Amino acid sequence: MTFGVGDSISYAQLLDVRSKGVRNGNWVLLELSEKALLRCALWVAKVRGGIRNLQLLTQVMKIIPKLLQSISSVGKAGRVRAIKMFEKYNIPTGVFSWAPIVKEWLQDPGYIQYLGIMQVNT
Repeated sequence: MTFGVGDSISYAQLLDVRSKGVRNGNWVLLELSEKALLRCALWVAKVRGGIRNLQLLTQVMKIIPKLLQSISSVGKAGRVRAIKMFEKYNIPTGVFSWAPIVKEWLQDPGYIQYLGIMQVNT
């Protein structure tokens, strides 16, 4: 699905984007204001046949990539972050010497997923 500057977004396209975001779990990662804006945009698109207002279109276009982002990219970002942390803290006087549990965390898939989510949201 491609959107260009100056285009309008139809109700069907927005609904499809939201559905994919809900399905892949990215909907819950959105801030409350982003969810509200997207719901408002859906309503406007349904009533008016699409979104043509440039300001609203710009704001919605910032949210769409967050919804379409795949889980694999979140996992990849988490693995990169975990590797960087492991390299940084794996020194004789590093965190692993006084908190060995951190080394286990950096190998835990759930913690890696958390790191990826935190990395993507920043």
